[in-house]
Amino acid sequence: MPTDNLNIDSKSIEDLYAWYSNKLLVVNRRYQRKLVWSIDEKKALISSIVEEYPIPLLLFVKTNDNREILDGMQRLEAVMSFIEQKFAHNDHYFDLDATALTKQLKDVGTLVQETPVMSRDDSVKLARYKFAVSEYSSASHDIDEVFRRINSNGKRLSKQELRSAGCVTNFSELVRKISTQVRGDTSHGDILKLNSMSKISINNDGLGYGVSINEHFYVSNGILTRTSVRESADEELVANILGYIALTEKPTSGSEQLDGFYGIKDTSHTSTQRALLESYIQTNGEDKILKNYVYVYDQIKSLFNGRDSTFKQQILGDQVSSHESPRYYQAVFLAFYELLITKNLEIDNADGLFNQLKDTGTSVISVSDGGRWAASKRKESVENLEALILRHFKESQRQIENNAWVTEIENILTSSQTEQSYYDFKQGFMSLSGNHKFEDSTLEGVLKTCVGINNIGKDSEGFVLIGVADKEAHAQRLNTLYGVDSIEKNGFYITGIDHEASQLFGDIDTYFMALKDKITANYSLTEELKQQILKDVRVCDYKGKHLIKIPVKSVGKVCNLDQKLYLRQTTSTTLIDDFDAVQALMTNYIQGT
Repeated sequence: MPTDNLNIDSKSIEDLYAWYSNKLLVVNRRYQRKLVWSIDEKKALISSIVEEYPIPLLLFVKTNDNREILDGMQRLEAVMSFIEQKFAHNDHYFDLDATALTKQLKDVGTLVQETPVMSRDDSVKLARYKFAVSEYSSASHDIDEVFRRINSNGKRLSKQELRSAGCVTNFSELVRKISTQVRGDTSHGDILKLNSMSKISINNDGLGYGVSINEHFYVSNGILTRTSVRESADEELVANILGYIALTEKPTSGSEQLDGFYGIKDTSHTSTQRALLESYIQTNGEDKILKNYVYVYDQIKSLFNGRDSTFKQQILGDQVSSHESPRYYQAVFLAFYELLITKNLEIDNADGLFNQLKDTGTSVISVSDGGRWAASKRKESVENLEALILRHFKESQRQIENNAWVTEIENILTSSQTEQSYYDFKQGFMSLSGNHKFEDSTLEGVLKTCVGINNIGKDSEGFVLIGVADKEAHAQRLNTLYGVDSIEKNGFYITGIDHEASQLFGDIDTYFMALKDKITANYSLTEELKQQILKDVRVCDYKGKHLIKIPVKSVGKVCNLDQKLYLRQTTSTTLIDDFDAVQALMTNYIQGT
């Protein structure tokens, strides 16, 4: 990294907040940690700033007008969230009148002053506090290497975070993507504004935002603890499972083995294993492996949902003293994987299967103590468990695409909070007036939205979900009209389309065919986009409620509906009819902006 690309300066918190407010601070999730600071850690930082103690420097990579945060994301987010009234210091909130920008934002209603208010002197002192800032411009591979070096020397990172810091292989990327899907802190893309990070972050005590890890299947079922998820043990779990699936010669499970997978430990044997892992992913395809993994996870999660026993209780009994059971989960997951994916079976008797798993942690699964689970013991445990539960599975009646609908739908809802333009949600095609008719104008609006998402750019991808209300009042109205109970998730209300399918067409299949027929016959939509929608639209099952999922993938050209151009802008679909606006749309589409 040439030093002439390096600029060292200082910036006040007031200056940094101006960058933040203008959405110039970005995070690359490909190598950055998930936000995991607790409320106490955030308060401790604010205390240090008010007391004028030195704080480690912030490191940015300058990309056009943006600053990509290479080191200091947690510190920056803590300071910005304090300024924006998300938590207090010594029970007092930052005085929004202390800077011109925050006062302006308060005056227009963007920020709301919480009380009691910190003294003006302390608020001004905080706003004027200067961070040492280092900025440089460099290539992507240099950024990865700098990040690895920064986070390999004395930082308080977990073993898994140190392994993955700056490691960019197909294996490490797939582990990260699967873990994100399973954890639920998904975003539309890897490059994210710092302003959006809190919406998808692991929820901390006292902070009313983010993904609630306490409610996650891993934590609520005693597979992992909240603390271990914070330390990325969930990624270790995925890496261990993926290594077993991919390698014919089954590996051990443990810290030393993971060091080999990530290149921390480099021997001829680990080098061969890494090559085989890369080959497996390249041969089978990242998307297919990810979908299969999440499908198996969803099947296990569904099996245990609503039961009187948690995973840990069912597998190990009530008397077990351990707070978590990751290796037992590995064995169950891998046995399910062999039956569901490798042998293409499906669960036949869920209750019988659940009961069969009782106490298998003491009778069938043999887990080693300490840091290493021997390959032979793990393989034997998986095979014995698979043989035991086989009778509760049956041959699939047809070749099915393994769809992990619950996790996928929840991740779409979460991702929509970071890039709203690419997502839209409708409660259904019947209006809430109670006329019990299919509203063609609603379908026309959905197709306008599809055109608008396509026209964002040549690489744009998004989703429209039918059967999801974005307002509680709409869900309550559906309950009044049709007795529909909704499932609240991430501020959305999943109502399903079962009631209108029954009311209008008698059943889901007829409803779905009628919808496709309407799109085919009644609308003059750019043919390539129409065919893409008809090919990819799906009926999804979310906890017994059926939804329509319409994926939208740019077809490589600007599209129209009835010879009119549309563009998605935040949560609205805008008609583009002004000449200059049309020219700008065409230019931006090609540039992908």
